[in-house]
Amino acid sequence: MKRWFVCLLLALGSLSLAQQITVYGPSITLSAELRITLVPNLVVVQRFPEPQGVVVVYQTSRLEPVFGYHDRDLRSRGWQRVKYEYKKGSYKAEYRRGKGKARLEVKDKKGRVEVRVKEG
Repeated sequence: MKRWFVCLLLALGSLSLAQQITVYGPSITLSAELRITLVPNLVVVQRFPEPQGVVVVYQTSRLEPVFGYHDRDLRSRGWQRVKYEYKKGSYKAEYRRGKGKARLEVKDKKGRVEVRVKEG
């Protein structure tokens, strides 16, 4: 009986660690030029690669703070924003650093926020 209790505690401990990794996820490296950091304290529902980019879906309905976080993250890494557009439920921005180009799109997806970052 004690073994089951210990196993249960270990399983719960590893589960909470896995949730922390998801919530406070590390940065995502897209290339030698482009890297993004996940928004702290938000649950990542999905994260999958795309050709020359990545899509991250957060469990939140607040677009502005998510866009602001990723915008500040890219600019702090030396990327300069050259275009910015806001339409209802969607932010789009383009960045340059040297010869490199990057695009950031943040969209509302029915109570979730989808972030798409592409290089080039």
